[in-house]
Amino acid sequence: MTPFRWKNCYADILTYKHGMTIESYFNDVIIPALATLDEKIGTLENIDEPGAVFAHHDMKDILRESKLAFCLAIHSIWERQLRAYLRGCANELHLGDTIGAKIDKAVWKELCKYFRELRNIDLKAFPSFDSLDVLQHLGNACRHGDGNSATELARRCPDLWPDIPRLAPMQQMPPGSPWIELPRTVDRMDIPVVRLRSLVLAIAQFWRDVEYIYNESIEQKDTHLEARLATERVSRSWVPQAPAEGG
Repeated sequence: MTPFRWKNCYADILTYKHGMTIESYFNDVIIPALATLDEKIGTLENIDEPGAVFAHHDMKDILRESKLAFCLAIHSIWERQLRAYLRGCANELHLGDTIGAKIDKAVWKELCKYFRELRNIDLKAFPSFDSLDVLQHLGNACRHGDGNSATELARRCPDLWPDIPRLAPMQQMPPGSPWIELPRTVDRMDIPVVRLRSLVLAIAQFWRDVEYIYNESIEQKDTHLEARLATERVSRSWVPQAPAEGG
């Protein structure tokens, strides 16, 4: 099988630190900030003073809201990275007038279409796509509140609501009626840190895959790169393949 190749652009080179940027933001900014809030919650939990229970509850709300805000920040970084990449490719491939001007205002579905037009491969083909698609819905929900994205997340990601209480049936309901589960709304969303980490890793994985395709697409490779790619083709979980002739 022949590895997939595209027409390399300088925009590919400019993505070299994108994965490092998002991982550093998570490890050096998000994790320490959440750890500080967790520490305050633990301290308030052990204070035997009037009002401490209310302060403890308020701090847990601040932690939940902080995770929503950090998720929105992660989405913003990813979206700016992707849009800048697509604009760069469009300009270098001399499609700037037809596509480049539309990228800034494009919604997620349109960005996926432009990626296909510019790079001759579907974003959905990347192993990280499902997580990136979830991130898109999360970004919408964190920014706008309840709506179509929140509904989709409730269907696909129940872990975003780990503590939804269930209410006993109302008295007028027949005996044996099932308990009622409160709706999964954004104001009850509590994003697990492990979910935030998975989104960051998906972004970093995407840019590593872009780098791999870029290296495969270099026409004249030196022996060091040839050897590295030979090893990587064996070790990678995903090696995109060129379409068969006539396919």
